Amino acid sequence: MTNWFDAAIGWQKQLLDTQRRALDAGRHATDAGAALIAAQEATRRAGEANMAAWQAWAQLWRAGPW
Repeated sequence: MTNWFDAAIGWQKQLLDTQRRALDAGRHATDAGAALIAAQEATRRAGEANMAAWQAWAQLWRAGPW
């Protein structure tokens, strides 16, 4: 019976280790997703700033309806 008990404990340790690795992988994926969202937000802000600069330039030269 000791061998069965030792085997069951070993199996549970393997399951816990696998779950820890799955959680770590999920954490890495979440971090990568957060970085992607931050990059998209920065790109959006840069695009808006670029548009504002072009509109200001066009208004300065009276080239647009803005």
